[in-house]
Amino acid sequence: MSEQDKLYVDGVEGTSRFVSVDGVRLHYVEVDGPDDAPPVIFTHGGGPGSTGWSNFRLSAKAFSARHRCHFLDFAQYGKSDMVVVDGPVFTWHAKKLLGFMDGLGIAKAHLVNQSFGGCVATALAAAHGERITSLTMIGSQPVGHGVIAPLPLTTKHARDIFPAYFGGDGPSPEKMRALIARLEFHDDSKVDAENVRLRHEASINPAYLELIRTPGFFGQPDDLTALLQRVAVPTMIFWGLHDWFGGIDVPMMMLNRFADARLHVIGNAAHHLQTECPAEFNAAALAFIEGYTA
Repeated sequence: MSEQDKLYVDGVEGTSRFVSVDGVRLHYVEVDGPDDAPPVIFTHGGGPGSTGWSNFRLSAKAFSARHRCHFLDFAQYGKSDMVVVDGPVFTWHAKKLLGFMDGLGIAKAHLVNQSFGGCVATALAAAHGERITSLTMIGSQPVGHGVIAPLPLTTKHARDIFPAYFGGDGPSPEKMRALIARLEFHDDSKVDAENVRLRHEASINPAYLELIRTPGFFGQPDDLTALLQRVAVPTMIFWGLHDWFGGIDVPMMMLNRFADARLHVIGNAAHHLQTECPAEFNAAALAFIEGYTA
């Protein structure tokens, strides 16, 4: 194994690995941890260049002290295969997430998920809740609309995100920094250079740039509103008060319909609060999942 297969943060070493699920090769970063507790699987958001490691690397040290950790790249992201999603997007990825667990021999795990990843995890929890020890979601919107107002991510403004980043002169570190500051963080000064580097590098993968030119590559819309009442696993919903992608009515809807949920709102944070406020997130998330670790 070469040094290129290793990733480092805060004195913690991660190892780059792959597993095949239904003919789709999925990449993940594994960080060793105790095996006497359920492992933690981290899944990422849907923004350009997002990966499990880039979205959650600042949680690696805290979580791996208590659990073996897997930072997954969904298909179409990071080093995973660039394949067209055929069907409703969250449900399609949920099947691959279940296959990922089967491939690694994971009977049950804690799922910690950013935005898009939380929507995928919601679909999995509704269908196979017995495989999930606890569910943690950050800024996830598995619904087609809010209670009070339409979701900003469904408006014409959100449709400009990918064209603005990939258009013109194409992707650049400067455009990535601006995207993270504008859409994902409340405090622009907390956008760190390593986050920008990792996200930008993943966004210029030639196979990915080819994929996004394919009409319908992302999959079909997938509104999970009707499935929310089927989610019975213990759930913690994190929300940044300044989240551009949805108002507080969205997590309140999930809080009302999930069988066993609670809500943690951070006032000085936005969509990627685990990166913007890592100490608060790690402490609160670990306190929650430890309550469900046998």
